[in-house]
Amino acid sequence: MSGFGELLRSLRKQNKVTQRQLATLVGIDFTYISKIESGTMDPPAEDKIIRMAEVLRVEPEELILAAKKVPTTFQKLITENSDVPIFLRKASELSPAQWEKIKEIIQGEEEDENK
Repeated sequence: MSGFGELLRSLRKQNKVTQRQLATLVGIDFTYISKIESGTMDPPAEDKIIRMAEVLRVEPEELILAAKKVPTTFQKLITENSDVPIFLRKASELSPAQWEKIKEIIQGEEEDENK
């Protein structure tokens, strides 16, 4: 089973949604849901993943990233901000402590925005 398939199954069961119900709500065949969850099929396109996220009440990016895809919203950010590719090239060299500092900065900014 793939990471995406495991997550999908877990969220689906957590939300008490059958494969058939999810498939109907997303607009795909229910056998495809079964194959995704078992890892025999790749995750669907982003638009279908976004619809799954809506049905399963999770952030779309969570499911898109679990499918090993780059969300369209991230693609736009990466291509429109010249600092992002520079950051991404260096990101693999960051220590856990540096990641923690970045996280603190981001969370601090989110708290400031909510005031």
